[in-house]
Amino acid sequence: MTMPTKPKTPVPLASREELIDDMALPFLDIAERLEACRLNGADPETWKAVLETNLFLWRFISNFLPKHFDQAVTTETRDLLRRISDFMVKVGVALDEGPQKDPNLIAKVVHLNLNMCDQILAMRAGREG
Repeated sequence: MTMPTKPKTPVPLASREELIDDMALPFLDIAERLEACRLNGADPETWKAVLETNLFLWRFISNFLPKHFDQAVTTETRDLLRRISDFMVKVGVALDEGPQKDPNLIAKVVHLNLNMCDQILAMRAGREG
């Protein structure tokens, strides 16, 4: 005999603003980690892990935003996200030996991450760009 179960109370979904904050924070975190790796001479394993995390983050967001925020993401933005995501693959290959190989490229990646954080947070106020 099975015992009757209590009806499950639906778990409230995070507000749109909280979701946006949760999407923006990893870009800030990765930018900080990249800069820390560059400044502190991180070991190759740490360096590769941060670059891989960066790539996965960009791949995720380039797929997630258009699917879940379709009205806030223009066609141009979708294309830009795809191109940046593809660029991050190339960054991983170009910088697999560490940031000393191309410090300007690392600065660009940090800037892209900070900019993406800002762009996502701009969605909170209903503005894109």
